[in-house]
Amino acid sequence: MLRFRVSSIKRSVTGLVILITTVLVGLSCVVVSLSFINNIYERSLNITDQTAKLIANYSAPFMVYIQADNASRWLQTFQAIEGVLHIHLYRYEQSDDTLHFLASYYNSKEAPIPVRFDRVQELQQAVMTESYIEAAHAVKLQDSLQGYVYVRISRAAYDNARSLSLLLSFFVTTASLILSWVMSLWLRRIITRPLDYMVDRIQDIARYNHYSKTLEDFDLLELDRVAHAFNSLLHRIQQHIHRQRIAEQQASELNAELELQVEQRTEQWKRSIADLQAALDTAHQYHNELVEAKRMKSLTVLVAGIAHEVNTPVGLVVTSTSLLQDNLAALKKKFYDKSLTSKEFERYLNSFEENIDLIVRNIERTVNLISRFRRLSMDQIDVQERMVKLHKFWLDIVQSVTKSYPELAQVDIQTHIADDLTVIVAATPLEQVLTQLLQNTMQHAFAQAEHPQITLAINFTPNEEDPTRGELTIVYRDNGDGIPAEIRSEVFTPFVTTKRFMGSPGLGLHYVFNLVSVLLHGHIRHHSEEGLGTEFHLTIPVRRAPFAL
Repeated sequence: MLRFRVSSIKRSVTGLVILITTVLVGLSCVVVSLSFINNIYERSLNITDQTAKLIANYSAPFMVYIQADNASRWLQTFQAIEGVLHIHLYRYEQSDDTLHFLASYYNSKEAPIPVRFDRVQELQQAVMTESYIEAAHAVKLQDSLQGYVYVRISRAAYDNARSLSLLLSFFVTTASLILSWVMSLWLRRIITRPLDYMVDRIQDIARYNHYSKTLEDFDLLELDRVAHAFNSLLHRIQQHIHRQRIAEQQASELNAELELQVEQRTEQWKRSIADLQAALDTAHQYHNELVEAKRMKSLTVLVAGIAHEVNTPVGLVVTSTSLLQDNLAALKKKFYDKSLTSKEFERYLNSFEENIDLIVRNIERTVNLISRFRRLSMDQIDVQERMVKLHKFWLDIVQSVTKSYPELAQVDIQTHIADDLTVIVAATPLEQVLTQLLQNTMQHAFAQAEHPQITLAINFTPNEEDPTRGELTIVYRDNGDGIPAEIRSEVFTPFVTTKRFMGSPGLGLHYVFNLVSVLLHGHIRHHSEEGLGTEFHLTIPVRRAPFAL
């Protein structure tokens, strides 16, 4: 809704009166001027048309008998008519259907103009241009075309009438402005004088807080109603001030009581905060002790696991070595006593061979265990980043693992990776993670599965701030036997396995956890139910490659 801001009633009354008067008078002048100018315009065109028709009616004999000199003399009589600039008579030749110049007249103040053959056939009625008014009329005798009359008349009369109209409009508008200004002064005196008095009284009451004073009655009905309303307002203000003083006194008393309660509560809160800070410090101490205890427990488990795994083959080597030494001593004794038979020698040789084979196998097992333990050290793995096309990267890993586990070729492998998904990542740790997951599945998952299946889905989620960086989400799933409930929460702990006596030390998933969390700076979690398979969910920060390989 359009709203106008009024800064002063005086200015508003003056401006409104002047505006209304000026608009009405101006519109009236514009309407009258336009009507007058249009009347002059139509009259000028009509005079030009009538002049052309008059000349056409009297010029037919000149064209029939081709009397050019007589026509010229007759046209000179138009010098007495002010405003006629040019007259041309064009004779029509029926034999070749063309117009020929017959005679002309031009005002002494004007120069001759060229013939207007093309114009006379176009003009159906008089036309006003910027400099003159022109018209053309056919000359006929008994409905037979004899020629044309072309007339050009000055538009000075029209221009003078228009200028006079505009000048009169200007003077009338100026006079109306002066009259409206005088009227506005009179209205200001009648309306604003009592209003100024009322404003002064109100300002005096507001400045000195004289709320007991009231406004007098006014002759103007509207101002009198305002005065009564203002007096009623003053009465209510007095009542409000009285209630406010009572409320301030009550608030002061209540504030003093609240300050006392706040001081008491603040003291209680200070004591409570001190107790909480002491409890928090104790909790931090307990937390640090628990972290250290957990770290020591993990180290103890790791050392105990290493000792247990290494102790078995080393113990067998020691036992076999001891047996070998005993048999060798018995063989030497019999040899020196010359009581050694060929059968006994053969039996000793077989025993030596069996013990040596057992020693070699257990030494090799110990070497393999130590090699696996060394793999747990993250500082020996290449963490250099490079561009990896993940779909081909996964297929190469499957092909490599199939060489060690030929039965992997019988597993249904479902791959959900975009063909053009290329990222920049530490390729060696990622390759070992996926390889270890495949090996772990082949070692533990499909003992009872009838239709083994492995599903791998990889997606890239860009960051909102930097689309070239984001997270790589890897979901690895199998439909195997699942992880037993008793070890489900400790699958990432070293030496946790269900096939310890079948060549599995239980370091695979612990190795995967370290690769993901330490080298790839990501996270890994798992979900498993017995008989329904196992799912691993990995998130790894990567960069999107600028182009696909």
